[in-house]
Amino acid sequence: MIRLMFKNMRRFLLFLLLILAASACKKRTSDAPADNGGGTTTGDLPLNSSAATYFDESGFASSFASYGFKNPSQIVLKRSATASGYNSVYGFAVPASNQVKGFKWNDEDEKTQEWRPQGITGFSWAGKSYLLVSWYAISPNEITGVRNEHKGVRLALVDITDMNDISYNYILLVQNISNSGNTLLYDKPKNSFTQLSNFIPVTMHAGGLAYYNQKIYIVDTSLGLRVYDLNQLVAASADATKNTIGKDTDGSLKAFDYEYILPQSAYYKITNGSPFSCVSLGEGSTPSDKRLWTAQYQTSGGTAQVLGFPISSAGVVSAPAILVNPKDDKGSTMYGMQGVYRAGNKTYVSKTGNSSLNGSTARLAKYVDGANSATYFPWAHGAEDLHLDDNGLLWSLTEFEYSKYAKDNRCVFAVRLSDY
Repeated sequence: MIRLMFKNMRRFLLFLLLILAASACKKRTSDAPADNGGGTTTGDLPLNSSAATYFDESGFASSFASYGFKNPSQIVLKRSATASGYNSVYGFAVPASNQVKGFKWNDEDEKTQEWRPQGITGFSWAGKSYLLVSWYAISPNEITGVRNEHKGVRLALVDITDMNDISYNYILLVQNISNSGNTLLYDKPKNSFTQLSNFIPVTMHAGGLAYYNQKIYIVDTSLGLRVYDLNQLVAASADATKNTIGKDTDGSLKAFDYEYILPQSAYYKITNGSPFSCVSLGEGSTPSDKRLWTAQYQTSGGTAQVLGFPISSAGVVSAPAILVNPKDDKGSTMYGMQGVYRAGNKTYVSKTGNSSLNGSTARLAKYVDGANSATYFPWAHGAEDLHLDDNGLLWSLTEFEYSKYAKDNRCVFAVRLSDY
């Protein structure tokens, strides 16, 4: 009898081990890099029902290694910006007492109708201070007769270490040519250009970007987030036609005559979060709870939400996200959100579509959790994304070309967050 009981016990234990092994082998919903721990604190805020799936494209990015990778400190910055006059552009309504610093682009970039700036982030590298600004290529949907949509997105790398000597240059974003058949990753341009092998442009709005641990995370309106490693910048060859992209038969890299490209290394497909209109690195309920905060640009109808996705120390983005429903100054849904930053229980929003104030229809809104309404502050007309630097300065930028108002509107500027 004892021998029979012992035999049955062994069978039971073996059965338990088989169950545990099967459970351990279940596939994860997100095949992301190893997560070294990130913020999970939500405080009293609800979570939304989003899910984030990671797609690794590091093999594509690494394929450029033979050309020699560069980092931001090795990029030659050939264009000059000026700090003079940034606060006198069309509709710059930020009170003088709140203005800290800023700059205007060179004359060509102030006036160009082929590109508009959208997103902003910043970082320090090799002892220098930089900003990164995303520009998306214009199509007839934005300006009648302009057909530049085939060029996708470029980034302006701006050295602001010395505000009396501001320099910058452009970098074209590229992705694997194998993505060309995926409409979520590539909106094939309808205008004519020469497509070579290996890589294609990144056709998206690029409404915001965030820097974290030498990588940048760029929102794609319907997709979620695209990821780029700033240690994988690559020099490209000249293109006399300014209309060719890809790897040529002689091995040279063409990028519409841009001197540098940045290959996509990963992306996150995120459900129940679109439109992804802007993004910034901020905080959850504690300073150690790092979040990528996105906001949904809507002009009317339905809900417009702010979502905070956890990001670990390894740079892994996860879901679900913290959900914030900021109210406007009248206690209704906040529409027109172009930029967002959040820390603690305060959400700051760069928003447009308001009544005109000193020539500007933009406001900086501050919403405190649980409040009946937001507080509005005068802001710069055409304002877009937000970025908080390590010195407590809140940066933003304006988008419109000279021809829209027969006056410069584009500028990049900073205020003290503590003033709001």
